Amino acid sequence: MTAIGRGGWLLLPAAGLASLAGGAGQLAFALLVGLGLGLLHGASDLRLVASARRLAFLGSYLATALACLLCWQLAGTLALPLFLLLSIWHFAHEDELLADRLSALALGLFIVGGPAVLHETAVARLLALAMGPDAAPALAEWLARLLVLAGTLALPVLLLAAWQRRRPWLAATLLAVVLAPPLVGFALGFYLLHAAPQTGVRQRLLGAPTFTAYLQLTWPILLGAAVFTLAGGLLFVLQERTGIRALFAVLAAFAVPHMLVLPRFLAPGAEAAPRSGPQMVER
Repeated sequence: MTAIGRGGWLLLPAAGLASLAGGAGQLAFALLVGLGLGLLHGASDLRLVASARRLAFLGSYLATALACLLCWQLAGTLALPLFLLLSIWHFAHEDELLADRLSALALGLFIVGGPAVLHETAVARLLALAMGPDAAPALAEWLARLLVLAGTLALPVLLLAAWQRRRPWLAATLLAVVLAPPLVGFALGFYLLHAAPQTGVRQRLLGAPTFTAYLQLTWPILLGAAVFTLAGGLLFVLQERTGIRALFAVLAAFAVPHMLVLPRFLAPGAEAAPRSGPQMVER
């Protein structure tokens, strides 16, 4: 079973349909795949922390999430570039697919920059909306150019890695990320290249033999995340009707504590899940 797995292949035709559906369909795909399926691996964060430290962990986690929302509200032009840089570091640091340093760095750059390779203008518009009404258009255009550069440099490295490892599904995913509209491409890359493999890691760490068993262990956190998403997202949707800024702000509010707070609270041995190769979560 590849890292895409049985269910993952269905995302590629779904991404094609979302791409044809226009802006609303693309945003819906990004919400369902990027913010929905994509955050499943973070739902087990609490279970990786020793029981005695969970209260402090929850307090730190929620405080960081709220601080992210506040930062996005008050200083979106600063919050977005920092979030992109932190995301690249995180994706490269938690690479379950390729492992070697050059490929891992390329993967981190590609997940963030790959959707911009053929869509620089569209990405610049999305970044401007994400930063808010006070963002200078020139800053969004400059960031979009940097993302194009990152994705362009990373793509041949990853295609070579896919060929060397005989992983046609990886090459197909890379091309889909580049060709799809930016929101769809980002959701595909984030889920298939990072979140899905990491969900498999979390299953092994928790000893959950199936995806259903994993959900049974993490559903309370998922329910709380849904409430947080509705409350936090509504604040930004009321201000900016497209939903783009809400998507970025809520995603950052989940991702930043996942990236920065969890490592400081991990129980001993929590990162020592045995590698079983690029296996996808069994559904």
